[in-house]
Amino acid sequence: MALRNQAQKRVSGGKGTKVNLTDAHLEEVARLFGMLAESSRLKLLRALLERPMTVSELIEATGMRQGNVSKHLGTLLLGGFVAREREGNFARYAIADPTVASLCVLMCSRIESQARHRVKQFA
Repeated sequence: MALRNQAQKRVSGGKGTKVNLTDAHLEEVARLFGMLAESSRLKLLRALLERPMTVSELIEATGMRQGNVSKHLGTLLLGGFVAREREGNFARYAIADPTVASLCVLMCSRIESQARHRVKQFA
C-alpha cells in the first residue's frame, strides 16, 4: 500500500491535482522521450541550457559536426524542445520551454542520487 501511495504522489500534478494519463497521452510522452533518447540531442540541450546559440556556436560547444548538429536540432525543434529565431543569415536556438530545463535537472539529480546510493552500498 505504501508503494502505491508513493507512485500516486509521483504522478500527481502537484498540490493534490492528479494528472489524467490516457493512452494517447502516454503515447505522446513516449514519442517525446524517444526524441530525447539520443545523447547528441542531450548534449545540444545541455549547451542551450547555458544560453541561446547559433549552429556554429553549438558545434564549438559540443564538438559535434555541422550535419549532426543540424539534424538533431531539427528533431528537437519538431518536438518543441527548442525554438529558433532568425538573425539575418543566422538562426539562434534556445530552450523553448522551461520545463525542458527542469526535466534535465530532474534526471541528472536522479542519476547523481542513484550513484551516491550505489557507492554507499559498496562502501
